[in-house]
Formats: sequence, C-alpha cells, structure tokens
Amino acid sequence: WWWDIELDKPGTRYVAAGATNRRGLSRDLDLKYEDQTLAVYPADVMPLPYPIMQPLNREAGIDRYRRLLTPEEYRNRLARGQTDGLAPAPRPAGEPPVFPVTITRREDLSDDTVRFELTRADGKPLPPFEAGAHIDLMIAPEYQREYSLAGDPADGSKYVLGIQRESQGRGGSILIHRVFREGRRVFVTPPSNLFPLDEEAPFTLLIGGGIGITPMLTMAHRLHTLGRDFRLHYLARGMAPFAAEIAAAPWADKAQTHVKTDGPRVDLAGLIPPYRPGARLYTCGGGAFMDSVFATAQARGWPEDALAREYFAVPDAPDYVNHPFTLHLARTGRDIAVAADQSATEALAAAGIDVPVKCSDGICGVCAVAHQSPDGIEHRDYVLSARERAAKVVLCCSRAATDGGTITLDL
Repeated sequence: WWWDIELDKPGTRYVAAGATNRRGLSRDLDLKYEDQTLAVYPADVMPLPYPIMQPLNREAGIDRYRRLLTPEEYRNRLARGQTDGLAPAPRPAGEPPVFPVTITRREDLSDDTVRFELTRADGKPLPPFEAGAHIDLMIAPEYQREYSLAGDPADGSKYVLGIQRESQGRGGSILIHRVFREGRRVFVTPPSNLFPLDEEAPFTLLIGGGIGITPMLTMAHRLHTLGRDFRLHYLARGMAPFAAEIAAAPWADKAQTHVKTDGPRVDLAGLIPPYRPGARLYTCGGGAFMDSVFATAQARGWPEDALAREYFAVPDAPDYVNHPFTLHLARTGRDIAVAADQSATEALAAAGIDVPVKCSDGICGVCAVAHQSPDGIEHRDYVLSARERAAKVVLCCSRAATDGGTITLDL
C-alpha cells in the first residue's frame, strides 16, 4: 500500500507525493474481496481533494471497487479505443467548499488575542458577508474551527478575525497563535450567518463581552453604513484588545468601552435603556455574561423576541436524562427510532437521511428542522428563541419530552 498525495510543508494542502511506495511495500498485492480489510475508494467516490473533514462511506467504496473493470476488460476497451468512462474520475459538484486565502496582516493585540487580516490568495474578490457572519478556518487536517468575522461588511478586500487563545480548549486556537504568520496560506469556507442583524430596527443595542465583541463590530459597521441608531458597549476584564480599533472607527461616538480590573462589575442596568417598540439587542460573550444581559434587559421591559445572542462555547448543561423516542417524518410517513444513546441526527443518518450537522452541541442551529409537535419536545439548544422553538427543533441535542414520545418533523 502506498500514497500518491501528501500534505505540503505548511500542512495546508495536498500535493503530489515526492515518493511513493516509500516503505517498500509490494506493488503486486493479490487482494481478494473476501480478504480485504481496507476500504478502497475509486476516484468517483473518493473524498474530494479539499483540506476539510469529509465523511466516508466504506461500504459504498467497497461496492464501487467490486464493480471496477477487470484488467482484461480494461485492456480490451483500450485496444478498441473505447476510452470514455474507462477509469473513474473525481466528480466535484458545485463550488468547492473551501478556498485559499493569505494572512496579509497579523497583529498581537494582547498576550492572548490576535487580530488577522485575510485576503484571497488568487486575487479574486472575497465572497461578501453579512453582519454577524462567520467563516470556518481550516487550521490543520484535524482542526476546523468557526470564527466570527470582525470587519466592515462594506469592505470586500479582506476578512478580519479576532482569535483568543483558549488554554483550556482543544488546541485549535493555541495552534493558530503559534503558527499563523503573515504570508501563510490557509483555507476558509465562504461566510455563513447564524446570527443575522435586523437592519430595519429603529434602535439597536450591541453588548460584547471579551472576545464576544467581534460579531458586534460587523454589526456596528453595518448599522453606521445604513445610518441606523445604535449603541455599542464593549465590556472587558483586565485588557480591552479592541478598544483602539473601536476608538478609531467612524462610529466611535456611539461606542463605549468598559474595562474591569479590581473594581465592581459594570452595572448592566445602566447600559440597557427601557425597551422601545421595534428595538433589538444583540450580545455575545460567556454564557453567564449573556444570561445577565438577558435578565437585565427583560427586567427593563425587553421582550424575548427582541433579544439575540451567540455562544462561542458550550455552556454548562443540566443533567438531562435521555429516553428512547421516535421521529415521525410527515412528508414520507416514515418512523425513525432514536435510542437513548443516540441523537436524532445520528438516528436519521443511520436511516440514510442527511441533516446538516456542525457543532453537535446545540449552539449553532445548523441542524434546526421544522416540526409539528409544539408540546412534545424537550428543547436543549442554546440558539432558538421561544417563538422559534414553537416551529423548529435543533436535532443534534433536543429530544422528545417523554419516554417513548414522538416528534413529528417536516421531512
């Protein structure tokens, strides 16, 4: 067995291998189907050559391998000039899921926060993004992380990221801080937005805690461009890495930075005015911080539908008890059993039904699906409002409210 591709030196893309069969393994293997222990993926079912994690269907690979032309039939067709479809070839569908960008600027704002500017490596315009949007950053083959964009949506020349090193994280941010330097080429996904801004609100209040200021910056830029009324409050502990950038922004007169050292916490009630019809509040930061923002706002008369937040990390969850339940698919009439140790998305995938999944923790909302069971669901997500939960369910984490219950999905 040997490889004909390998990662380049920076570890960001696959290139032709410098040598094959390096370990001296035999090229004349007599593999019998019944003895095969490795899945073989002919080119038309192989993972596409993009540096992202891709699910593999081992059985489909084996089945396709068994249907390949025999060497004799291959030679016969070649001799007859029948070359169409002679060998399987990759069949990419649609636009690539990632594209290359170059780190054109790195600025260490503090000991644990770095600001990056990314431009397209091929010189083409970057895909546009909305306020509140994020991109997925391919850090290394085993690290794919989602980061909020922090620049001006009107500036299509670059993406701006603010990345905080999480010493207790899973290693992605630590690797970024260590190896991401100016000139490095990396791959990112096109922007996606799970934290959209209501651009028609008569007044918008933006409250960012710590690194949670990053999506607030895109919103402030956009609201300023639209000429909307807004206020931004940046709350930080010890240092405020983005304070200088905010002070230099054209909307600096609508922003205020609050830095806590050893004194008392900022009085949120003094930052959140009484609710006025149509106003919207957006916040991002730690879970406890956002809980306090929501509680204070609701005490000041803000309805839940006027509040929106984005989690960067999974908050502490209650000690839920998992029971088996059933998913009823309204469009087809199928019933899918979900075991106590399965998520709804896992059960659907096992049944051959693909529902997009990203975080698997209930903080992104990618796997939200419309439902018809308003009273039978235990919602465990951190992204849907009460009104949204009446119509949607986040399948990676939520379950039926009762043992043996049923959730009817619009699938």
